[in-house]
Order: sequence, then C-alpha cells, then structure tokens
Amino acid sequence: MTRGFYEKLGKKIYNLRREKKLSREKFAELAGINDYYLGEIERGEKKASLDTLFKIANNLGLKIHELLNIE
Repeated sequence: MTRGFYEKLGKKIYNLRREKKLSREKFAELAGINDYYLGEIERGEKKASLDTLFKIANNLGLKIHELLNIE
C-alpha cells in the first residue's frame, strides 16, 4: 500500500474521532494505545498494526473493513 493510503486512512480516523468529539488523548485511552502514536497514525506518519486498527475501528463503532474502505 502506498503512503497516500495511510495518509487518507489517518485523515479518516482523525475526522471520525472529531465527529465523536473525542480528544486524541481520550480516544487513545479508550482504544488502549499511546496518544502520541495515534497522532502519528492520524498524520499518516506511522503504519498501525492490524491489532491497533481493530482497536481504533471498535472505538469508532466500525468494523475493520469499514475503517479500511478508503475512496
């Protein structure tokens, strides 16, 4: 997958998190991940593991395939 995919995925995660009115710190706490790492994912700087993506999707109320569906 290209860097563009991870940038789009990060932006999607960021926008969905903001729609839920959750700070990065609070969302990271709920998902059980580091808030700095979440920021890197949202900016497309880091590639999240499948486990982390499952945690993020779950806390956004999505299934993993819905989260990964980038148009």
